[in-house]
Amino acid sequence: MRRLDFGRRSRLARYARILEVSHKGQEEAFKTVRRFYPYGTRFVVLPMDMEYMGAGKVKEPIDEQHAKLRELLRKDEYSDLVIPFAAVDARRDGVVEKTVRLIEEDGFRGIKLYPPIGYHPNDPALRPLYAYAAERGIPVMTHCSRPAAVQYRGQVTERMRTDPVTGERLSLGRKELLTRFTDPDSYVPILGEHPKLKICLAHFGGEGDWKAHLEQPWDAESPIGEKSWLAKIMDMLRSGAYENLYTDISYTVFADEEYVHLLKVLLSDERVSRRVLFGSDFYVVENAKLEERRISVRLRSVLGEKLFWRIAHDNPREYLGEPGL
Repeated sequence: MRRLDFGRRSRLARYARILEVSHKGQEEAFKTVRRFYPYGTRFVVLPMDMEYMGAGKVKEPIDEQHAKLRELLRKDEYSDLVIPFAAVDARRDGVVEKTVRLIEEDGFRGIKLYPPIGYHPNDPALRPLYAYAAERGIPVMTHCSRPAAVQYRGQVTERMRTDPVTGERLSLGRKELLTRFTDPDSYVPILGEHPKLKICLAHFGGEGDWKAHLEQPWDAESPIGEKSWLAKIMDMLRSGAYENLYTDISYTVFADEEYVHLLKVLLSDERVSRRVLFGSDFYVVENAKLEERRISVRLRSVLGEKLFWRIAHDNPREYLGEPGL
């Protein structure tokens, strides 16, 4: 008979923990994550607009999420600790005007994209936002790992099938389309048009591609499609062509303790270490085998204070455009 493990980090316990945290309000969730980190730690908060992903009616529309984040930001005890980003979906009417208002009137500090819920990062509706963000130094955070934890579930539309850069009609299935939306290569045209745009390809390619990078080595002669997304992002960072490109390690290094050691090797390259941000992806990281505080302490120990300070303090401040570096 198979023994069931109901320990704190068993799969069942981890999923239960996600459900528990996800039903908390903004303030209670923030209080929970604060306990994992040293006093005074600041947090970038990333809401998501899921209304158009074809999964039914959302429990809390994005306008309500933004409003509650705004309330949290206005509380004196949190105003210096909360750094909210505005969630963006290319299909939402008035998305440019709403996002600009959140930034200029409500104190939001950046833009959050999540293309695998059903839109291409090059969608024409987003182009004014990229231009605005590049001109004002507003950072953009976008999901870049496969498979995405949250994906579009509806019928594929012609808008999704049409490549906004080439105009080509893409005869791909839903999964393949969503993967293309998330591919690091999709951001090359955006970075080429807006070289000043600060954009973070979140998750550094993702857990699966870190595993592939270790288990399925490639060389310079391999077709580009065979590269792990970790390798693609590394190439972009090393090229020197994208001075405002960043990536982060949220969730990815929490998936396997071995990845902490791989990260240290990757950060030995100065061109890479200047562009990597520490992140956890709370509360999704509650699904990881390693607890947030444990892996954070382990990461700090393995990297050493100087390198950890760079990815957890110096690089984030540069990405956010904060003075005093």
